[in-house]
Amino acid sequence: MNFLQGCIVFLGYIHSFRALAILFIVAGHSIDFFIWSEQYEALERLLRILISHGASGLFVFIAGYLFQHLAAKYQTKKYFASKLKNVLLPYFLVSIPAIIIFIFFIHRETVWQGFYDNPQWLQVVYFYLTGLHLAPFWFIPMMTLFYLMGPILIRADKNKFFYWILPVAILISCYFGRGLPYQSFVHFFSVYLLGMFCSHYKVTVNRILVIPSVLTLLTGVFLFLTVLEFYYVKGTMIFVNYLHKITLCLFFLGLLIKLGKKLDYKLIRVIADTSFGVFFIHSYVLTGSKMLITKLSGEKTVGNLLLYPLVVIAVLMSCVGIIVIIQKMLGSKSRYLVGS
Repeated sequence: MNFLQGCIVFLGYIHSFRALAILFIVAGHSIDFFIWSEQYEALERLLRILISHGASGLFVFIAGYLFQHLAAKYQTKKYFASKLKNVLLPYFLVSIPAIIIFIFFIHRETVWQGFYDNPQWLQVVYFYLTGLHLAPFWFIPMMTLFYLMGPILIRADKNKFFYWILPVAILISCYFGRGLPYQSFVHFFSVYLLGMFCSHYKVTVNRILVIPSVLTLLTGVFLFLTVLEFYYVKGTMIFVNYLHKITLCLFFLGLLIKLGKKLDYKLIRVIADTSFGVFFIHSYVLTGSKMLITKLSGEKTVGNLLLYPLVVIAVLMSCVGIIVIIQKMLGSKSRYLVGS
């Protein structure tokens, strides 16, 4: 899905942010490509803190930013039609193989108890409504709730007092974790709202975020939260990690604005252009590669600091290549299949 289509002003730094966000998504899910020995237990935990849990917040932030950026051209019917064709239709189609596998051949371990006691047609409905059939797909049912909220958010954006709720929304997100789509919607609402806020006040926000001392401060907060979570907090899906990721959103926004055209490379543009398609297929590529390597070697791959980045790059670029081929074969219709 090309979020930047029809923009009033092309935002190069947000386009680069999309490439960075999909890198985080692929890198986060690549951690589970490996088994991690005790020797690399600390590395695995650090990777999950820095990259994995909450990385979807980067995409949510970008979505909120671009939603507000395009608010002046918002038309409800066109907006819903676009989301139906470019998000929900690809979600429906790309989900089919996984749903067939997890209903007729293998039982998914991540579903709730009693899930498979339901009729098969209802299992299909539940998979589509929750996105539990593939690790990243919980994101689409959650984002659908944001799409449905579009008309309300457009009206709220015009109210000068609307963004005063942001601190309260952040506080709620800290203590209301992810789960079913409505729970994830509540958890990530403040991130989406933060993206809208940064876009609404972009003239002021951009000027502040590029100040070296502000970037340094955000780096310090990021490192403090990383150390705090690594040494003093059990688990990773907690409020410290949430604050860690929204700090990262602001840091990356400021850094990418500051770097500007220095990031204008064809590779970054291609990754950004195909990012939503990569989101849809990377789980298939990761799982297929993992199964193939395990079958050929006879054992699971043990993670380390060398293999991990190689897998991340290989999976990302393989997905980009697949999406580019699909785009060349189907042209503009490719977005109906893979969202890009």
